[in-house]
Amino acid sequence: MPLAYFNDLASITNGLTAIKIDNLPITELIIDSRNKITTPYPLFFAIVGINHNGHDYIEEAYKKGIRQFVVDHSYNLAITEHYSDVNMLWVTNTLEALQQFVAFYRSKYVLCVLGITGSNGKTIVKEWMHEFLSTKYKTLGSPYSYNSQVGVPLAVSLLRTTHEYAIFESGISKVGEMEKLAKIIQPTHGLFTNIGPAHSKGFQDQQQKVEEKAQLFKDCDTIYYCRDHQLIHETLQRLYGRSKRLRTWSRHSYDTDYFLMRYELPDSNKVSLQISTLRKKATFLTHFRDIASIENIVHCLAYLLDNGFKEEQIQPILLQLKPIAMRTTLKAGIHGCKIIDDSYTNDLTSTSVALDFMDQQQKLDQLNKTVIISDILQSQTVDKILYQELATLLAMHKVNRLIGIGPVISYHASLFCEQQSIFFHTTEAFLQHKPSFKDEIILVKGARTFQLERVVQAIEKNTHGTILETDLGALRDNLTWFRTKLHERTKIMAMVKASAYGSGSDDFELVSTLQRHGIDYLGVAYMDEGIRLRQQGITLPIMVMSPTSDGFNAMVAYQLEPVIYSLELLQELCSFLTEKSSIPIHIKLETGMHRLGIEEALIDPFITHLRTVYPHVASIFSHLVGSESKADDAYTLSQAERFIRMANAIESKLGNKPLRHLLNTNGILRFPQFQFDMVRLGIGLYGVGISKEIQHDLTPVSKLVTTISQIKYLKKGDSIGYNRKTIATQDMTIATIPIGYADGFSRVFGCERGHVVVHGKYCPVVGNVCMDMAMIDVSGIKAQRGDEVIIFGKEYSIDELAKRIGTISYELLTQISQRVKRVYHN
Repeated sequence: MPLAYFNDLASITNGLTAIKIDNLPITELIIDSRNKITTPYPLFFAIVGINHNGHDYIEEAYKKGIRQFVVDHSYNLAITEHYSDVNMLWVTNTLEALQQFVAFYRSKYVLCVLGITGSNGKTIVKEWMHEFLSTKYKTLGSPYSYNSQVGVPLAVSLLRTTHEYAIFESGISKVGEMEKLAKIIQPTHGLFTNIGPAHSKGFQDQQQKVEEKAQLFKDCDTIYYCRDHQLIHETLQRLYGRSKRLRTWSRHSYDTDYFLMRYELPDSNKVSLQISTLRKKATFLTHFRDIASIENIVHCLAYLLDNGFKEEQIQPILLQLKPIAMRTTLKAGIHGCKIIDDSYTNDLTSTSVALDFMDQQQKLDQLNKTVIISDILQSQTVDKILYQELATLLAMHKVNRLIGIGPVISYHASLFCEQQSIFFHTTEAFLQHKPSFKDEIILVKGARTFQLERVVQAIEKNTHGTILETDLGALRDNLTWFRTKLHERTKIMAMVKASAYGSGSDDFELVSTLQRHGIDYLGVAYMDEGIRLRQQGITLPIMVMSPTSDGFNAMVAYQLEPVIYSLELLQELCSFLTEKSSIPIHIKLETGMHRLGIEEALIDPFITHLRTVYPHVASIFSHLVGSESKADDAYTLSQAERFIRMANAIESKLGNKPLRHLLNTNGILRFPQFQFDMVRLGIGLYGVGISKEIQHDLTPVSKLVTTISQIKYLKKGDSIGYNRKTIATQDMTIATIPIGYADGFSRVFGCERGHVVVHGKYCPVVGNVCMDMAMIDVSGIKAQRGDEVIIFGKEYSIDELAKRIGTISYELLTQISQRVKRVYHN
């Protein structure tokens, strides 16, 4: 469905059409020419910023196939001279045009929209609220921290007719910005998290900042906030006390809608939260103990309770909530240290919260406390007073050592006399100095511009030199691309068996990303995989491909849905259901794979048994044998015909219409007429294992990298590795890399059958691959210890690597050992 058509733009933005080739639809919005195009008719807004000018990248966007542009009229002469086969609109301000367009687009939707603002916790509350709401509604949440003047319109443009709920966060840095964002978000409900000193330079004082943020709620029905934040309470009462429904919670005042009492449970790692109203009390348990997390949780609880959620609906999700990436996280450090990574934000309020969290950890381990902190930016407080307050805060929390990074904190070094202190003007200077750490708990706190994540990386414990990187942004782009190939109402089941084709881990970030981005179903091979997903907070329906009858009890307990592929398995289910509760099932039909499935000759007795218990049949499906091969097209069509005939026979006796699904990844692309109600998206979601014709439209999600451990110089005649399988035919340079067959790097790659990439050049694997190491030929390359070695990724396709040993990318991905560290990024 298009967002609009080009002809609509002029009236929406008060722009002027400069060039027009056709009234093309607008299917997505692009502001960065580097972004992958996922739909046929993107529209490029040439945004002019402080350090960039989108007009400089129009040629690059044009080369990528973009043919619709919104440009600033002052640049029109130079641009129109170069392009004639495009749609181009002139406007006075491209950012305002983007905002106006998305405000128009948002007005077409009638649904509940929660707008969130505040100083801290916006992203966390938004993400956690999404976890709760998505169990009941098809919910859109703004991606990560898309809360700026550009980010908000991009987030809102993701709205689709299938969404029932939306959550958008918004942040501002100066007067007048929130009024614009409010017109774009058009929230029906509002939530104000808190107020602090971050981003204060654009306002006269805190009062003005609260008033400006409150503009988000101008057209809301209901506003939620903590009454204990006095300035927020007084401002909202004054602005909206007579016109809106204000719903408050408090830790201290009984004059509130929801009163919180917190209890520590000494024999448990949980905290009890009792929330009382005039009518009843509700008690919840959480693993979070720090002040900031509790406040964020209660924001969610107050909103959910006020909007019809029951205690029993909330509690399971609450126990499964996790800290959000790019917020305070606890990591293992070198030499017995623990690291509290809060390296993306820095102000006194969030520093105080982080120090509270540090105190809790320190009590458990009795480690010395070290704080690594950068200059505090965008504060209205005079520098000397600001850093005196920071010094007092550190002394109050009995910090043993301070490492300051930045010219301003270094200038005020004399204020920090209570701690052992050292200062560096830049992060680079710190990394070069390499201070030593041992048996400490280290808080790393910094403004983003200082890139203190590099400090975390330097002191983080690295248990394995090999890393499987997973690009969640690429995963999201691939999913979006496949969605463009589907009818709007077609559901998607993501196949995440075998730890999401080797990409996943016990943290399940990848599956959580799929859940946040609107996947309808998950498919796993075995019950244990589904149980682990449930234990990690995954709430989507989960189909288990290979169930066993002794697991039916656990499937009921964990709300898993078994595939019934034989009459015998159905009979065992019937016996189970005579005494146990109902369970949704999926019926697999045999149409030509000859693996698992109910044969057509057994349909009648199968239906007879099915009717004796009337379980809920969630879906009927089958599996295509050769959907990727043109040579097998006739066979595929016969499978589809057989599937339709068998599904019709079952449905006619059931009296209801389960979901039908037949297509796998390649089937989605080659047989769109058989989309039915749902498709199963597998290896293509990860950007590999698909035909060369469409590979350029997808991005590989996984990148396996390692580093060089040692360089050796060999003479002609020297042997390499076990059994002397490689003999140097000339002088050569080899490198040893810390990856072997125990990590999933097959022994077959040895003796020059496999290659890796170093500095952009292919390097053959020499000698036999060992259990934990391999050797590569780096002759002629200026390689050194610590250099990156790419096993596969965007630069070197895993499909190409697989072909070298006569296998497929599926096998290589699923063989990657769980001891290989997983890293997820966006």
